Amino acid sequence: MPSLGAIQMVGPRLGWAVGAHAIFTTADGAHWTKQYASTEEFVGVDFISATTGWAVATRSLLGTTDAGRSWHQLGEPPAPIRSVHFISATSGWGIAGGTDPQQIHGWLVPHDSATLVITNDGGATWRSLGGPSNPQTVCFSEAGQGWVGAAEGVYLLRMTDQGSNWSLALPRPDQQQGVPQVTLIECAAPHALWVLFLGGQSAMSHSPYVAYATVDGTSWKAVMKEAMSEQQILPGVPAGPDTYPPSFSVVDPTDAVFIGDGPATNVAQCVIASNGGATIRRTGRIDNAPETFAAAFTSVTAGWVLTRNAGGDYVIAATADGGYHWSQQLAIPPTSAG
Repeated sequence: MPSLGAIQMVGPRLGWAVGAHAIFTTADGAHWTKQYASTEEFVGVDFISATTGWAVATRSLLGTTDAGRSWHQLGEPPAPIRSVHFISATSGWGIAGGTDPQQIHGWLVPHDSATLVITNDGGATWRSLGGPSNPQTVCFSEAGQGWVGAAEGVYLLRMTDQGSNWSLALPRPDQQQGVPQVTLIECAAPHALWVLFLGGQSAMSHSPYVAYATVDGTSWKAVMKEAMSEQQILPGVPAGPDTYPPSFSVVDPTDAVFIGDGPATNVAQCVIASNGGATIRRTGRIDNAPETFAAAFTSVTAGWVLTRNAGGDYVIAATADGGYHWSQQLAIPPTSAG
């Protein structure tokens, strides 16, 4: 597990980052302190306000209602929680259990056999919820309906009095049988969703990915792709930042930022997608940063990225001008990763 694996900002100054054995926080958007230490590895973080949030660890779920001054352990379903997404202090959804979970750009994603779960009491208790088989990621903007990412695509999940029903809303364009494939999703109220399909046959430092967006929840736009491996499937779609799947952060329904990953170029290139993905703008890059772990942008100009520097430290890099210039805010040596 990386020393820094997930990050969320609540506005331009307040935020949290989690990783191996610690939760870090900033109150000014520039200086980070260790807020909570643990023997556990933290893999996810989700805040709905300046005070109320959740941190997912490999064996437990923690919650706070006082901006992290105190963290308390919450309930778990029979299998460990892998990721959560809350829309209020009480209502949340999660992915639980599953085999061989991998930390991927801010999510802990199980390979298969995971379960969709729901809580109505802030995470104190959880129950299983009907949904597509082998869910990987989940995201809701409203109580009535949300989205589930699975290897084969994105499902629209509607809550009903009897439970839930679901339908495939966006099939993955490059499905490959027998090859691990992952769907990362991030929503923006009221109806928008941004999607990153990744995984598949990698070759010559090219690892397939495709990004999609919908602003209204019904019409989809192919936003960007890995230029070589996806060229035949999506010939007219612009190239993404580099040859490996990027980290991404949704700013609002029409804007998102993608950054990284370039093992061959040894940089994290920043790309801003606007107008629901219709406009792509390449800005700057983080040098000596071939791998990113997660990103959090509060606007198309202000953002924070988890990466590694030339010395191997896990770092939080920040930009205030849309990715043209970057500064390092926190560095954690890899030895502290445990």
